[in-house]
Amino acid sequence: MDTEKTYVRKPVTKLSGDEHFSNHTTRPFTVLDFWEYGFSNLNSNVLRGSLAEFLVECALKELTEIEIRNPWGDYDVEYKSKKIEVKSCSYLQDWDQPKLSIIRWAGLKAKSLYWSSAVGDFNKDEQKEYKSDIYVLALLNHTETETLDILNLDQWCFYVLSKEILKTISKDKSAISLLTLQKHDIKPVTFDHLKNVIDSLFG
Repeated sequence: MDTEKTYVRKPVTKLSGDEHFSNHTTRPFTVLDFWEYGFSNLNSNVLRGSLAEFLVECALKELTEIEIRNPWGDYDVEYKSKKIEVKSCSYLQDWDQPKLSIIRWAGLKAKSLYWSSAVGDFNKDEQKEYKSDIYVLALLNHTETETLDILNLDQWCFYVLSKEILKTISKDKSAISLLTLQKHDIKPVTFDHLKNVIDSLFG
C-alpha cells in the first residue's frame, strides 16, 4: 500500500433531485425519491438543525449565493466575512411527549470539529471555545401538535446574540436556556427581520 498517498476530498455539487441511480435493471428511481424517503420529516432532531441553518442562509442571501452545507465546519454560515453559528430547539419533538420540551440551546462552545491525519496532528489539549462571531438561536415556537407546520415561518422565531453578549449572559457556558434570554431581556425576531438584526451587529 502506498502510505504517501493522500486521498483528497471529492468536490461536491448541488443536486436537482432528477438524477437517476445507475447500473441496475429494476424500475428507475431518483435522488428525489431518496429525499422523500429520508428527509421528509423536517421536525426530526437530525434535520431540524440543518433546516434552521438553511433558514438563516435564506434570510441573508439569494438562493444562488447559498453553498452546499458543510457538516464539518467550525461554524454554520459565513456572511460578510463573519462566522455565524445556528442552533435550534423546539417545544414539540418527533416522539410522544408527556409535556413540552424545556428550551435550552447546547453545544455553543466546541473544539475543532474537523480533523484528519492528512492535514495535521491532533491537538488533544485543545479547549472548547466560542468559534463564531454571531449566534442565532432558532426556536420552532409552536406548542400544538395538531397545527404544527414547520414550513410556516410564523411558527419560528430567532434570538440573535454576538459572541460577547452570549459569553456574558451564559457566564461563559456551552449552553443557554430560553429563561436566561428572557431574564436578560433578549427579544426574539421574526424571519423577515432576521437579516436587519444580524446586519445591525456589524456596526
